[in-house]
Order: sequence, then structure tokens, then C-alpha cells
Amino acid sequence: MTDKPSAGNQLLLDFPRIDPEQRPVIETTPYRPALSALRRWKDWPEKQLALSGDAFSGRSRLARLWAASAGAALVTGDALSRAGMDEISRLSVAALAIDDADTVSDGRNLLAALNLCRDRGAPVLLTGRGEPGAWFQAPPDLRSRLVAMPVARIGEPDDETLALRLREECARRHLILPDESVEYLAPRMERSWVAVGLVADQVERTKGRAHNQRSAREVLKALGMDPG
Repeated sequence: MTDKPSAGNQLLLDFPRIDPEQRPVIETTPYRPALSALRRWKDWPEKQLALSGDAFSGRSRLARLWAASAGAALVTGDALSRAGMDEISRLSVAALAIDDADTVSDGRNLLAALNLCRDRGAPVLLTGRGEPGAWFQAPPDLRSRLVAMPVARIGEPDDETLALRLREECARRHLILPDESVEYLAPRMERSWVAVGLVADQVERTKGRAHNQRSAREVLKALGMDPG
């Protein structure tokens, strides 16, 4: 890795804005601890927090919401991977969110960003899968920082959350599921965040014809989720 960014490969920071038309936050059991921790960001120990959750659990959405409310810049792990050390050291941010921090290809870049925020007293939020202490083995200073960092976790989805997320994913595809179908699908589908998108995709493939229990069951059968 070079210390200087190449031309056309500069670190782009996003500054999310609070959009009154954005989807409402889902405040069900799996999300409540994480939302509570994010809202108390001014009280974070050392002004740092890691947000952990499985794939498609909504980590990125919560990171954007926090960045908008805290006036933070947002950068992805992929973008941070491609940044040069000089570029990271020159960042001027009042707060920073690093989404998918566990995917940064070189831990030294993440450590540099954490050091920058610490030295400037800027709050920093990291998101990723699993326990932060397992994200990187090197450099040792980074691993020790991540082990000590407080963690907010998105829990496993329950029926209520699966129903709300399923409605939301179908609405994003311009589909409206009737209550009967949602009430059938949510308790019977695979219990994972990934399954929400799979079911919504299958409903879309049927041109939204999951309009009753019978057709909703066909959606699950097509995905191998039919409970029999």
C-alpha cells in the first residue's frame, strides 16, 4: 500500500441528512439495545462504539441514521481500504461512522482512523459482523482497541420484526402484502435477516400474487421454507 492516494481514488465521505420522508425506524426487540446505545452517543466511553449485527440486519441503515443525527461523516470499509495514510491523517471530521469496518483490507488504515478521531475528540461508530475483537489480529494495537470497545448488538429477528421488515422490503419493490399473507409468512419463514430479502424477491417473482395463505405458502415452498 502506498502512503499517498492515487489520482481519482480519493476518500469520499458521505454526510447523511435527516430525511422526513425516510422509512421510520423499526423499534422492536432486536433493535432496541442498539438504538438506545446510538441515541446516547454523547455518553460513549472514549467516544467510541461498535455496532454488531448479521448480514442484512440493518447495520448500514442505523449507521446512516446515527451519522445524520450526530453530524458525522460516513465512510465504508471498502473506501477506507483504498485510502492512503496521508489522506486519512488529513481528514477533518467532527464525528465519523465507518460502515463494514470489519472489511477494511489493512488494519493499519482502521487504526489510523481511530487514532485520528481519538486525537481530535471526535466520536466514532464502527459497524461489522460478529465480535469486534475478532475482526483483526494485527496490528496488535488495533486488536486491543477493538477488544476494549463497547459493543451494541442487533439481536436475532423475532416474528414481529420479520413481519415489519417483510412489509418494508415488499414496499421497496412496489408490492403491498395483505395482512393475511404477512401473518402467514412471518412465523413460518426461515428465522434470519437474509430470508427477508429472499421472501420479498420471491413475492416479486410471482408478480405480487401472495394475496392469501395458499399463495403465500407457495412462496415458501418455492424457497424450500414450506413447514409442511
